[in-house]
Amino acid sequence: MRALERLAPLVKQGMVLGLDAMRAALAASGDPQSRIPAVHIAGTNGKGSVSATVDAVLRAQGLRTGLYTSPHLHHFVERVRIDGAPIDDDLAASLAAQITDAIADGTLPSLTFFEAVTLLGWRAFERARVDLAVLEVGLGGRLDATTVCAPKVTVITRIAFDHMALLGGTLDAIAREKAGIVKPGVPCVLGPDLHPSRNAEARAAIEQVAAAVRAPLVDAPPFSVEGDTVRVRWRGADTVLRPSLPGPWHAENLATAVGALDALVDAGVSIAENALQQGVSSVRWAARMERLGDVLFDAAHNPDGLAALVDALPSVLHGARVGAVIFGVSRDKDHPAMASLLARIVGRGRWFMAAADMPRAATARELTEAYGGTACDSPADALARARASVAPGEVVVVCGSIFLVAAVRAALLGIAQDPSIPM
Repeated sequence: MRALERLAPLVKQGMVLGLDAMRAALAASGDPQSRIPAVHIAGTNGKGSVSATVDAVLRAQGLRTGLYTSPHLHHFVERVRIDGAPIDDDLAASLAAQITDAIADGTLPSLTFFEAVTLLGWRAFERARVDLAVLEVGLGGRLDATTVCAPKVTVITRIAFDHMALLGGTLDAIAREKAGIVKPGVPCVLGPDLHPSRNAEARAAIEQVAAAVRAPLVDAPPFSVEGDTVRVRWRGADTVLRPSLPGPWHAENLATAVGALDALVDAGVSIAENALQQGVSSVRWAARMERLGDVLFDAAHNPDGLAALVDALPSVLHGARVGAVIFGVSRDKDHPAMASLLARIVGRGRWFMAAADMPRAATARELTEAYGGTACDSPADALARARASVAPGEVVVVCGSIFLVAAVRAALLGIAQDPSIPM
């Protein structure tokens, strides 16, 4: 929390897409990113769980890893992890103070919040002497602060409509922005959604960008879901894995992660099959198809993610029924499409609308006036009302904005939550 207090004033600068300030800040810090090989992961959805899976397998292999993701769910330090654990609060506060003091005295250039946190991550990784860094893109790819890295492998999970005001209004434009992470000669692994038969427009755009820099494209390996296991191609042979993350959506993410790990082996990183098995079965990624008692959390914040949640519910709930939905979302999302998908989960009379404590969150009243349901005073109020409304054996599904999902999860578990930062 002390680190967040030091960095929070940078939030007022907003979001600035570009690499000049990040490059200058890293150069002034000795360019730690040039000495730490990385796996760099972009995509509209799925990049978080792919990142977590790759990180877990590398750790199972005995490698020391750094994992950088955003935004945080409950605590700021979740954004920067060493060997699977969030960095120490004291270290985070010390690094944040060093960075903000250096910005103030001109030693470092002016940085946005996300740029400063990315720099903090690189400094923490270098201090810990990690063997590999796994980096989740914050937004887009081409101009994202994480793109200043030296990847052994890049990954694009899937392409769908989201953040169109910044990334463009077509799949072609969005794909080109996300494909900006590809590097000359570095293999780029594409998730199953980016097969030409499923998303030809995005695939063609990525192929053009990759060809221009001579980056080889590698499709995620074929896979099949067999009960609680996933059969996937690994090092030229079929391997049966038992993933800890449930649902067909995560099976696609698993195949993408396996493709990235396979490419890492080709790049000289030793990964044994037993490490693959152990890592895949040990992944934990909170608020993504996560069931805690009678509540299921999934940070499905756009139509593509919500459609995946709807499709996954039968296999994830194992016969249980959905009795209510808690939903909240930012104003800039495709509300009509998401409301249509919510109606496939449960009737509108069982919708409990709430807003995260964020300026761009749609208010509960705005959502109920447009789509029906019950407007709740807070995420905690929505949780209490929704749980009181369901019959024994029914499940409450919480979805939409990750910030709303985090607030409801914190209320359920009694977690003291750091302020949410949407970047």
